[in-house]
Amino acid sequence: MRKIAVNSSNSVRASIGLLGLLLLLVGSNTQIKWQNQPIDTVVLVNQQPVTESALKFARQRSGRFMIDVPVQDRDKQLLQRLIDDELILQRAEELGILQADPGIRKLLARSAIDTVVRESQALLIKEPDLIAFYNDHQAVFQQPQRITLQAAQFDDLGMANISRNAVLLGDSLKKTVSLGGGKILPIPVSPLPKHMLIRYLGISLTDLALGLSATQISQPIVQGDNIYLLQVIENQPATLMPFEQVRETVMTELISRQRRDSLTTTLEELKQTASIQLNLSLLGQLVSTDK
Repeated sequence: MRKIAVNSSNSVRASIGLLGLLLLLVGSNTQIKWQNQPIDTVVLVNQQPVTESALKFARQRSGRFMIDVPVQDRDKQLLQRLIDDELILQRAEELGILQADPGIRKLLARSAIDTVVRESQALLIKEPDLIAFYNDHQAVFQQPQRITLQAAQFDDLGMANISRNAVLLGDSLKKTVSLGGGKILPIPVSPLPKHMLIRYLGISLTDLALGLSATQISQPIVQGDNIYLLQVIENQPATLMPFEQVRETVMTELISRQRRDSLTTTLEELKQTASIQLNLSLLGQLVSTDK
């Protein structure tokens, strides 16, 4: 059965004041059986522990919402809420709600994921760590390649060749296209990265354009019923941004990867100790049904 906020740290047992709250909440005849329970267990609810760690976390979560409440009253309210939550969850288990309701299961899973993420956020990141991450992942912090170009479209391969030859002799692509019965494609005359060029040219033409040097004009490119000429005006190669300029970006990226790696590691550890058995017969039936 599930446990609330179980923490196996060496934190001391609950204070006398906290035990006093327990007497107020559950009566003076309450006896806690400490054997086989977390050392910071403050109350057992049907043999399921509610811990001092859970109470501390509840204090943090309550924050400013209970700032005007006296400490003893605040702890009494929070502890009662934890007991109530445990009772409700146990009842939900008895009724099969946790297994049957996808929404509740998703909320519980998300809560567990958030706990893992918070643990990764507590890791101290030092300046040498940032610099090492920047050096090891320079491709992430590059200014991408950008090119400025013109693209022309023709219906006739011969006219495309005539236009290209005229450009090689010094004419502008725009002028030769108007004489050759083609048209200039509406592309902004400004440096564009690959993902922007794809919007105008598609993937294959963009890849060809990125391979051209400044002022170079392509051979006629046949795609379906159309022929294209590409002329690069300017080609700005990818450049690595200085660390000082992207320091905050490096920090954000490192924290993001720490969260992802922490969650991945936790899931792998859980899988290694879990018993996961597949009903191959039923899975085979599902696969055949989907076909």
